[in-house]
Amino acid sequence: MRNPGWAAVALIAVALAVTACGTGPGEAGSAYGNQSITAAPGTPASSPVQTVVLKAETTRAGMVLANGSGLTLYYFSADKPDSGKSVCTGGCAVAWPPLAAPVKAPAGVRLPGPIGMITRPGGVRQVTLNGFPVYTYVGDRVPGQVTGDGKEGAWHVIKLGASRSVTALKVAHTPAGTVLASSRGLTLYTYSKDKPHSGKSACTGVCATAWPPLAAPVKAPAGVYLPGRLGVITRPDGVKQVTLNGYPLYRYAGDKSSGQATGNGIGGSWHVIKVKA
Repeated sequence: MRNPGWAAVALIAVALAVTACGTGPGEAGSAYGNQSITAAPGTPASSPVQTVVLKAETTRAGMVLANGSGLTLYYFSADKPDSGKSVCTGGCAVAWPPLAAPVKAPAGVRLPGPIGMITRPGGVRQVTLNGFPVYTYVGDRVPGQVTGDGKEGAWHVIKLGASRSVTALKVAHTPAGTVLASSRGLTLYTYSKDKPHSGKSACTGVCATAWPPLAAPVKAPAGVYLPGRLGVITRPDGVKQVTLNGYPLYRYAGDKSSGQATGNGIGGSWHVIKVKA
């Protein structure tokens, strides 16, 4: 026969064991996950990043885009637009600091493309404009300086301009026939080395000096049948160039007055745009 006293002692031991396994107020939770995590006292909340308003600055290179301190901004032609990457890293990024996001456009200024952002390998968020990463230059010390413009033939300021009114194109009667002309009556041309609908122009540098791109915006001349639709591309320097049927349009520096078409057939690649009036 079991001793009643022994049974009572056993019950007390079990009760004590159950109490010891419980979690009391202020104690750490059990291994089953009843844990509470308390933030360390005095830990500051992260502050929101302030959006910087960009500026427009008048320089010897013209009206250019600048950062919030007025320092000139640049793009690097070695970068591939819309690639999501910058090829300016290491020592290059020391000389050409990336413009940090977020930013917004200056009031009353028409930018040559949409503002965007990429994330650099170190996690820095860099502003882009028309797909190109944007930078400052350490050689510029005060607003209005453009000492980085043209460096290595690859660094360029971002030129700005006031909103342009839409001009109507004209027709001109030339030795080559009735052709499409600019609002001043100067003959317009296409370049056969351009690929239609590619969004690009093959005429850059010295070529673009002899054959200036026709700047947007424009509208078709009244009562004239055009051989295609008007459109726009954005050149690497930010200039908006008019296209017709996907081909970029140009003037020719050799044409001095309406009715001339001296560029027609040059190099077997430049052609007037014949129209029916």
